[in-house]
Amino acid sequence: MNTQYKINKLDTSGVGPLVDRHWRELREAKEKGMKIAWCAGPMFVYAYATPNIASHFMAGYAAYCGGRGMADEVLEAAERYGELRDTCSYHRLHTGMAAMIMNDWPVSNPQVLLPMPDLLIGGRFCTEMSHYMEAIHRRFGIKAVTIEIPSARSREDLPRLEKFLTDQVKETLIPAIEEVSGSKFDEENMRSILRPWKETCIIRNKCWEFFKLKPSPWTLWDYGVSIAPVFYAMGKPESLEYYNNLLKQLEERTEKNIPAVHPDGEKYRLYWDGWLPWSFLGKFIRMMIPYGAIPIAGRYPWEFFPHPEDINTEADDIIHEWIRLIYTSPNTLSYHDGPWGGQEHIEDLIQTYSIDGMLFFSSNSKYRKKIRHTRDCH
Repeated sequence: MNTQYKINKLDTSGVGPLVDRHWRELREAKEKGMKIAWCAGPMFVYAYATPNIASHFMAGYAAYCGGRGMADEVLEAAERYGELRDTCSYHRLHTGMAAMIMNDWPVSNPQVLLPMPDLLIGGRFCTEMSHYMEAIHRRFGIKAVTIEIPSARSREDLPRLEKFLTDQVKETLIPAIEEVSGSKFDEENMRSILRPWKETCIIRNKCWEFFKLKPSPWTLWDYGVSIAPVFYAMGKPESLEYYNNLLKQLEERTEKNIPAVHPDGEKYRLYWDGWLPWSFLGKFIRMMIPYGAIPIAGRYPWEFFPHPEDINTEADDIIHEWIRLIYTSPNTLSYHDGPWGGQEHIEDLIQTYSIDGMLFFSSNSKYRKKIRHTRDCH
């Protein structure tokens, strides 16, 4: 008789209130006299560290729209405004939202409408990031700063690229933040955010260790849902509280021999290459579970502050310290994100997490509503 596998999800319900609070505070920010920044890529931390700027992480908005069942409506608004369906859905969601606001178009759920930004910050890991910053600037006249974050071809390139990025941030980004916010950039405020954030991510990394167990007590999908507190409650005590509770769950499961997959744990441990399909997490896991397969590791989740122990929150130059994490720290995120270091990183993940197979995910988000649900990946 064939084994009937069933998923045993962790309790991640604590994420919802944190996410809702973040978007509620962002919607209310202008009423409190604050400025708004829409940010893409890791440079968002500088806007987040400015007390009178409310910062919005643009990839997070796409997940928020999808989670609220509003992605189709906002994407269709972008098409009505003249946006091509072949462009990045992150870009179209922001164009569609802006078009709804500027033209006073009706919207089924007004909670997905955010205040129009005073500043756009693009830290370009993905080429599309600079394109949608430029397009929103051109269409709506909003000040935009795009920072290049080149990937390193070799480890020898890292110091030179680190200086290149540091110069951009200090000479272009920080002055733009100061101009828009009307205040001097406060390095101590950045430290006050990074100190508890570092502590939170150290606890998160203790949770990562449980992926090494066979059977695993949780899946990459459980962790994917749990990314939100790192961004939406950055530097806040509730973020640390969430991960402490998550760690406690994992410890209890391990002690009681409770696997992520019933009855006896997973049969196949999968590496997932590519970003996580936020709108289709349930659909994909339901495809895997009948085979006893679960995603365990992937480069995408490991991009988010993977080595918090590397950061010195008391560094004399805290602006540079954040950039050092990307290049010359032991983390070398830029090198592992590129095609040259990526293979090295993947090989390490396969060995560390005892991977049996790999899934390569490529998103195609251009299809219309009738087709999108069945052909969003290929």
